[in-house]
Amino acid sequence: MRQTDEQKLERSIAILEELKDARGGKLLDSHRVMGNDPNLINMFLQQYVNCNKKDISIPKKYRELIVMAIGMATGTETTMKVHAKIALENGATIDEIFEVIRILFFTCGVTKLLPALETLGEYFEPVDLPEK
Repeated sequence: MRQTDEQKLERSIAILEELKDARGGKLLDSHRVMGNDPNLINMFLQQYVNCNKKDISIPKKYRELIVMAIGMATGTETTMKVHAKIALENGATIDEIFEVIRILFFTCGVTKLLPALETLGEYFEPVDLPEK
């Protein structure tokens, strides 16, 4: 099902363009789905700008590690993957990522640890035991 009201679509498209610009030229499918409701996508845009573009004190690497951790704690796969990738692109090390994972394990337990490791598996190679 897709929005059929042309005025709402026009408004949504304009807001999606703003969001795309704010995000450095990238939109997710979830953003486009939100585009069926101009009020929802506008709310998302405002929150995105408020959290990522205004009065920023925490360096980007750490902001991304925080959002990644929230994704792990809530079990949100897209949040884990997207923000782990951005954290790594902004200088996060394997030690920093795994420190966040240890904190997650301590605070949320194994039921959050294992899915997080499975989700982030594409970024890290498993350690194999040497052949005997």
